[in-house]
Amino acid sequence: MTLPSSAEPSRGVLLVHGAWHTGHAWDGVAAGLRARGVAVAVAELHRGSLAADIAAAEAALDRLPGGGPAVVCGHSYGGAVITGLAPHRVGHLVYLAAMMPDHGETALGLLASAPPTDLAAAMVGDRAGTTTIDPEAAGALFHARLDEADRARHTARLVPQVMAAGLQPTTATAWRERPSTYVVCSEDRVMHPELQRRFAARATRTVTWPSDHGAFASHRDEVVGLLHRLVATADDAPGGSSAGFPSGSSAG
Repeated sequence: MTLPSSAEPSRGVLLVHGAWHTGHAWDGVAAGLRARGVAVAVAELHRGSLAADIAAAEAALDRLPGGGPAVVCGHSYGGAVITGLAPHRVGHLVYLAAMMPDHGETALGLLASAPPTDLAAAMVGDRAGTTTIDPEAAGALFHARLDEADRARHTARLVPQVMAAGLQPTTATAWRERPSTYVVCSEDRVMHPELQRRFAARATRTVTWPSDHGAFASHRDEVVGLLHRLVATADDAPGGSSAGFPSGSSAG
């Protein structure tokens, strides 16, 4: 797969949350980036379909200088969303323990193809196709590396999730046209690390952290550093050392 280099430097960072989360999941990362002078836009999903969530992310890109191109970072289901962005608006894709679907694949289908994790037991569904996460299980599920107070702060912001988007197939794959970094979270209890490694084989570069699923919290400084370096560097070409890591590197 041959990827073009960026035509111009990225003009900021777009952050895209995952299922059951809201944009508040990124509060710490967004603050860290803004403190370094980086323009940040945060998408708010839960629009009822994958296409509508992609449109919400595109709208968030409009809030960045010039509307992009941007470094875009998706967490969990947010990876399916950033995969559907228009490639010309993307400087670099970052998948943080995230779905990285190919054409025709669905988020829930990919989860079903992987070894089971603790996620299914923590999901509480209804007949309308909406799920919530059992509050007694949420802290250990998403934030095993945080203390009790921080777990409670993050899980208090979880919201119900309409599952239809997870059944809708990917129709565009920005990672086939733009460079990407996959962050494997090796202690993830939501998305099995084996599945993450399968996705990482699709990416231009791979980084591995000993993180739980909520790396935006447990590895906030590392996320900020990675995204900042990607914005700061002009070398987004495949095979380079953007983000301070050589291709295929592992940083714990």
